[in-house]
Amino acid sequence: MKVLLVLLIFSLNGCYLANGSPPDTDYWLKNGKKLSFKDNQNCGNQIFPNLGDRYIYLYKKRHQVGFIEFYKNKAESDEYNFYIEKAFRLLRQCYYDLGYRFRPPLYWCLAQDGDNTKICMENMKYRN
Repeated sequence: MKVLLVLLIFSLNGCYLANGSPPDTDYWLKNGKKLSFKDNQNCGNQIFPNLGDRYIYLYKKRHQVGFIEFYKNKAESDEYNFYIEKAFRLLRQCYYDLGYRFRPPLYWCLAQDGDNTKICMENMKYRN
């Protein structure tokens, strides 16, 4: 009986343990529906090209030299990460302006496999 209980617990937790939790974009809802690919793409098309020439240079360099080589240059990788964080803040505001609200379940916010808690705290203002 104990073995069955252990197997049940692992099977219920299996998705998060093996695959990680779903992305935060799964919890941007509008009228009960998830963020559409089209709306996500439109927000991205409005934001990323307008981050400036320096971001575009860093983006192209990162893809040209590869992830590992790019992150050896701490100054450029920190600058690139700054642009990415700025873009994500603008993306969240764009989703909100389109009528989406961030409504993750508590278990997602508490999952220890990523930055879920941080994401939930940052998006708290977009709940209503």
